[in-house]
Amino acid sequence: MAPRILLLPLFATLATVAHAQTQPDESARILAALPSPVGQVSPGCAVGVFRKGKVSEIVNLGAADVAAGRAINADTQFYAASVSKQFTAVAVVQLVLQGKLKLDDDIRKFLPELPQYSRTVTVHMLLNHSSGIRDSLAMLAIAGYADVSKVPYAEALRVTLAQPQTKFEPGTRYDYSNGGYLLLAEIVQRVSKQPFAEYVNQHVLKAAGMTRSFVMAGARTSDPNFARGYTAGGGKVELSDNYPLFGGSGGLITTINDLAKWDFDVDQGHKVWTPELLRVMTAPGHFNNGVEVVRPDGINYATGLLVGPHWFGHSGGASGFKTHYARNQGARLGVAMLCNRGEIDPLGQVDRIVAAIDPGLPPASERAVPFSAIDGRYRSDSGVLYLLKIDPAGALKVSVLAPDGSLRKETLFRRTPQGSYEAGSMKILPDSDSRSFVLEVSRISIPFTRTD
Repeated sequence: MAPRILLLPLFATLATVAHAQTQPDESARILAALPSPVGQVSPGCAVGVFRKGKVSEIVNLGAADVAAGRAINADTQFYAASVSKQFTAVAVVQLVLQGKLKLDDDIRKFLPELPQYSRTVTVHMLLNHSSGIRDSLAMLAIAGYADVSKVPYAEALRVTLAQPQTKFEPGTRYDYSNGGYLLLAEIVQRVSKQPFAEYVNQHVLKAAGMTRSFVMAGARTSDPNFARGYTAGGGKVELSDNYPLFGGSGGLITTINDLAKWDFDVDQGHKVWTPELLRVMTAPGHFNNGVEVVRPDGINYATGLLVGPHWFGHSGGASGFKTHYARNQGARLGVAMLCNRGEIDPLGQVDRIVAAIDPGLPPASERAVPFSAIDGRYRSDSGVLYLLKIDPAGALKVSVLAPDGSLRKETLFRRTPQGSYEAGSMKILPDSDSRSFVLEVSRISIPFTRTD
């Protein structure tokens, strides 16, 4: 049965719903799970729920352009941020399955201008963030680039290729790296002998029927139905619309209707998502010692995908956009979310949507490694004592204690799409075994070890 469209008034924001008439109340539960509007015209989200490869619900809430009052709809183009990484990874795996490269190839085979590091960096290490290649966005910021939308691909690549050594011994740690995915884009380009954006647009997006999606190649979308990015807080909305205009770590422009086609291909289309590609994409990565690659929040990282016991997918986060695509293969359920509100937690938001549509399912953030064990006391090598505790909303409350145990300071760290926790310029990176963590402040890294 074709979905029907309803216009719903909701706190003077713009909302549309398309659903199969079999579950007429599901859209209301999804709307209730979305962030509250900010002001009379607020940015918002497009959400798609897909069952057995078909659209079950599409809910659009808020404005694609606040100043113009233009509503989000199912064909509104959003910047996908790091949801793009699975598309980059698919391009790499396609070339692997064609025999044009191997996952364990030394990346210098394709990028000979890279320095000879102390240990080989493989293609697989780039894919699962264990390479030690530094983050390209962080390196551009250090180089003085305040607006990443003005940095050309060639300059971002130059900065990434120029690093004289890796951040740590390759294959020994998880460290989320946009730089690694920038190098993967360059590898795809050199192996396929096609510009990266052209390759993905032709062999991934077009092949999956995603006609309103593309990877940028130096320019924003010119389509009139596009979403601008915003941050909302304190009752105010501010434009926050800068992001890199090239592919690899990001760069994908897409819509909820097109992500429905992506989910269909995973479920039954198999034009892109062949069984062999699915197997490679969802197999957890491994460190040199054979241990599975696990993010700080206890979720496995595979090949451009977060992989848990039941779900796989990926979050995206840019200054004015938060995005996620999640797939429960056993339940044949897909959930996609594209938001032009930069202040929300995308994975946590998708968890709330999953709970709203099917309380019996585990959350999309289901961990491969239990994470509540991070709660406890930790001490730095200089004697500073920290107390860590996960709150009910999934944030990390960090208390700095005096030697007598009294409270000096308390800070709430928010989970990032990369699995770390941030508060201003501070970042906490827990180890997967919850025995230690690293506190990063600017360029300083301070290790802490559990004391209880």
